[in-house]
Amino acid sequence: MLFRVLTVFTVAVLAALAAVPTPREHFGYEPGEDYKLAGYEEVAGYFQKLAASSDRIRLVEYGKSSLGRASYVAYISSPENLKRLDEFKEMNRKLALGFATPAESDQIVKQARAVVWIDSGLHASEVAPVQHSPLLAYKMLTDDSEEVQRIRENVILMQIPVINPDGLDMVASWYKKNVGTPYELAPLPMLYQKYAGHDNNRDWFMMNLHETRNAARLLFREWFPQIVYNQHQVPAFPARIFVPPYAEPLNPNIPAPVMEGINSIGSAIKERLARENKPGVLSYHGFDAWWNGGLRSAPAFHNMHGILTETAGSGYATPRVYDPGLFPERFGNGIPTKQPTVFYERPWLGGKWTLRDAIDYMLTADLAILDLATSRRESLLRKAWEVARANIEMGRRGGPYAYVVPDSPNALEMLQRLRLSGIEVSRARQRFTTAGKTYEAGTWVIPAGQAFRGYIVDLLEAQQYPELRAGTSGPTRRPYDVAGWTLPLLMGVAVDRVEKPFTVDLESVEPSPTSSTAFSGRKWPRIALYEPWQPNIDTGWTQWVFDRLQIPYTVLHNADVQKGDLAGRFDTIVFASQSTTSILHGFRLGETMTRTGAVPGETPSIQRPEYTGGIGLTGAAALDAFVRQGGVMVALDAATELPVELFGLPIRPLITERDDPSPNGYYCPGSILRLKVETAHPIANGTPAEVNAFSSGGQAWEVTLLPSENKGEREVKVVARYATSKVLASGWLSGERVIAGRPALVDARHGKGRVVLFGFRPQFRGQTWGTFGLLVNSLLR
Repeated sequence: MLFRVLTVFTVAVLAALAAVPTPREHFGYEPGEDYKLAGYEEVAGYFQKLAASSDRIRLVEYGKSSLGRASYVAYISSPENLKRLDEFKEMNRKLALGFATPAESDQIVKQARAVVWIDSGLHASEVAPVQHSPLLAYKMLTDDSEEVQRIRENVILMQIPVINPDGLDMVASWYKKNVGTPYELAPLPMLYQKYAGHDNNRDWFMMNLHETRNAARLLFREWFPQIVYNQHQVPAFPARIFVPPYAEPLNPNIPAPVMEGINSIGSAIKERLARENKPGVLSYHGFDAWWNGGLRSAPAFHNMHGILTETAGSGYATPRVYDPGLFPERFGNGIPTKQPTVFYERPWLGGKWTLRDAIDYMLTADLAILDLATSRRESLLRKAWEVARANIEMGRRGGPYAYVVPDSPNALEMLQRLRLSGIEVSRARQRFTTAGKTYEAGTWVIPAGQAFRGYIVDLLEAQQYPELRAGTSGPTRRPYDVAGWTLPLLMGVAVDRVEKPFTVDLESVEPSPTSSTAFSGRKWPRIALYEPWQPNIDTGWTQWVFDRLQIPYTVLHNADVQKGDLAGRFDTIVFASQSTTSILHGFRLGETMTRTGAVPGETPSIQRPEYTGGIGLTGAAALDAFVRQGGVMVALDAATELPVELFGLPIRPLITERDDPSPNGYYCPGSILRLKVETAHPIANGTPAEVNAFSSGGQAWEVTLLPSENKGEREVKVVARYATSKVLASGWLSGERVIAGRPALVDARHGKGRVVLFGFRPQFRGQTWGTFGLLVNSLLR
């Protein structure tokens, strides 16, 4: 009888497994095969088949992409766990937000499941993560090994198979069009996510994008996973994969237990890769623990273990062969590439590398993370509660106790973004006084005694980038991304830090910015925005600002500029930050291009002819004529070089070296700087006398005209200057003397028209609401 029961059970299991389609059956090939890339519909269709054939997966649409495609999360676990999914979600929420009492937390820790998030395809040109996602799902559904069974019993896997649906379709379609032609490795000539492109991984505290907001709701308001694994594909060459520990510096607002957990998870991944004889594993290089704003970094400020890996690519799905004789001798941090070191224990010494190789490394990292979450389930759950409670108690003691925010349109924009990140925001029902200052009813209050206290402090306080040096006198370690991102400074919002506890009658209200803005409803000039075939993220963010503020505009490509008669078609033309060379020449016809991460000896890529070229000298002459005839050209940051160089403006650039390694050399890696504004100038209308601007190197000038010459068709007016001292407001600035007191925003006459030169980015990543007004006013000139 027992044998018969077991036989029936075995037959039932085998029948269930047989019903689950293999990736090969669905795609017609094994994902990772050379020269094959699956698009969005193929991948989404496979997960729909999995959901229809197995009780170990629940597929849920959690939002729409910018272009309207469905975004899916696959919950993968045991059938018993999936039946209790809502119950486990509520348990996790109580732990993560510190709502459970000590006794309740003990019970929840024993009963709950660890939650692990694995996403794929954020950077769509890094193709391996999405191609790997069907293989991970299939293994987790059909593998009945002891290890995978334990994972399903103890872990809820939240797999996001395609976190950037639009980008996957763009890249897969582009590669399929080019494979087998001379343009097989050509870069996509457009941003692979609407507005942001690669900056879709720079939006995780600002949440300007639909995709970010949708995923953030799952992460920070619903599920609060203990581990968030964000997959990428560009490590330092010749490493095959980057794995934490991250590089210095460490942001002090990341809780120490969280950072230690990230390190231990990284060690588990590295150990498993070593056991599976996968070399080329690099750590403690490049990707630092300072920056906030990425999908792997924002969770760390929410007490979650944010894990980033960067697996080597080969160029879409085209295999490559690498000659070790052409390898660089050292990585950028000085360690050798061919000898074992502590953070590069077994060097990769070249040979063939394929898309499937990258997928295999990712699958190893997946299983290492899931196995660790299984074995340390209770520890991970208890830590989430402990860190949350510690943050709450710290905030309630004060220092700070709360942040007080008077109501304003920009304040609502800022507070909404904090709320989307899971931060409690309340409004005063009546007037109150604290720290000697009286606030009106309707004032907003952000208590510091919250589970995600570190996130609040990090976004509302100024950053002071630490000067970590190589030796006692070497150069300061450069940040991975920007050095400063303080939201009140970027957004022009008044925020008061209150140190000690106070009493106020609060109500919980969702901050709701109005859909219309102070800039909507105006009569606008005819505005054009130049968009190159070399994908320009700064152009994308400019489009986001225009669309958000309801500013009508026309997109101009190279041929539109070159055909002339610009004055007959437009009043104002905007150039986002882009070098003169790329504006004039773009991708050159027949030119070979070296991809990011490429090494000597690789076959370069060639762009398709229809996406080559820039505006050329013909286009530059057309722009010059446009301004002379009365048009307005608005140039942002690097784009200012073109009119300064080619229009003969009486202006001399002062920043000639933007990354001077000498002790007092000029360097601004992405920081917030103080400006003094000439408020009487029309471009400064509505702007305070002091404003903070974001600069990632930027521009500063000297007007070369004598006062008696500064008039008529060569008149130059300075709208804003860098502060004469204490220029840095947040982040890091070296060589302040180069820009202190110098023009940062200039309005220059050129014939009958004007050229408006921004030495900074007034629309940077859609974050700089405090300088949006300067940009808008420049359009109205």
